[in-house]
Amino acid sequence: MERDIVALALSVVLIIALVRFRLDLGIAMFVGAVSMAFVSGRAVAWTGVEVWRAVIAKDSLLLFGRIATILMLGALAGRLGYLDHVVWGLKRMIRDNRIVVALVPAFGGLLPMPGGTMLTAPMVENALKSTDVRPEDRFFIAYWFRHVWEYVWPLYPAIILVALLIDRPVADIARTTYPLTLAAITGGVLLVLRRAPVGRNETSPEGRKEAWPVLAKGTLPFAIVIIGALVFKFEVMLVVLAVVVFLAVFEKAHVRDVLAALRKGTEFQIITLVFGVSAYKHLLIVTGIREALPEFFLQMQVPELLVIIAAPMLIGLVTGATVAFVAVTFPLLLPIMTMDGGSVDMELVMLAFASGFVGCLLSPVHLCLVLSREYFGAGLGGIYRLLIPATLVIMGVAVAIVLL
Repeated sequence: MERDIVALALSVVLIIALVRFRLDLGIAMFVGAVSMAFVSGRAVAWTGVEVWRAVIAKDSLLLFGRIATILMLGALAGRLGYLDHVVWGLKRMIRDNRIVVALVPAFGGLLPMPGGTMLTAPMVENALKSTDVRPEDRFFIAYWFRHVWEYVWPLYPAIILVALLIDRPVADIARTTYPLTLAAITGGVLLVLRRAPVGRNETSPEGRKEAWPVLAKGTLPFAIVIIGALVFKFEVMLVVLAVVVFLAVFEKAHVRDVLAALRKGTEFQIITLVFGVSAYKHLLIVTGIREALPEFFLQMQVPELLVIIAAPMLIGLVTGATVAFVAVTFPLLLPIMTMDGGSVDMELVMLAFASGFVGCLLSPVHLCLVLSREYFGAGLGGIYRLLIPATLVIMGVAVAIVLL
């Protein structure tokens, strides 16, 4: 087990070092995955086969298809003026532009999907056009407010899985975790949004009346995606692709606009990112390293409350996936979180979920983080100087609820 922990730690250090030296993050993820397998004692041939399996796996290809089509939709909607419609409508209705730039990613956050920040990142960029907001602040607004609902929104898989594992209704989870959403919104507002020089909007009753139809048209493509995926349960990639085709035909888009959107969805950095992250996550599983981490903490006799915080957080940090930290750590933590009468302590469940999700928010392999950082051109150190204090607000609230 100790060898697996060393392999994991070295791979994370290697990835961070390679990114600091300006190597493409996706390639760095491939290198980190291979190094993790080698250090844990796996043969070269075995590692090569498993990396190839990860690349051609159905989930990896589907993930790439979803992200590529989302990027295509954002690019085409931007070139056809739909993003301008959304921002123009909101600015005519809401005077404080800070509310506008927070509402846009929060709206997109109602649709659970990997890399979903890219659905609304172009709108945030549009809303901040002609302002002096730094790339790191732009990243934070688009990334942070996209994720404020994941603690309570019942359509996210992690919440459903938690309810299944502890045998409680999803509504019970949401009633316990809603302070985390309030903490996330508060932290984002106080730490970044309040001081961001986003400007003020000119509003009037006449302007609001004119804004409604324009706003409706601008949000229509994205509303169709949300309704098709959430209400009718259609595959996200197919819904997004259908909307892209509809926009191109309905708006009689020029060939250069369609080709530009296609190039945006198939950029080299996107391809390496998706498959590099997929390879890393796959090798975490097949090597058994993912399960070794929480067991290591338990064997080291770390205090129970610290285990509840550290185990989910580290799994979230190394995988960037909410379902992963829930699936791996909650079965191991359930005995600790169960009271003498046999019922689960919901406050401890909330703490475990908060720490795991904070790990995901900080994870360098979280697709939303890596994609939106590339999009806004934000510095890695700069974004963590914003993310760490904001996540400390969430953890502070969660720990306070448990201890007080």
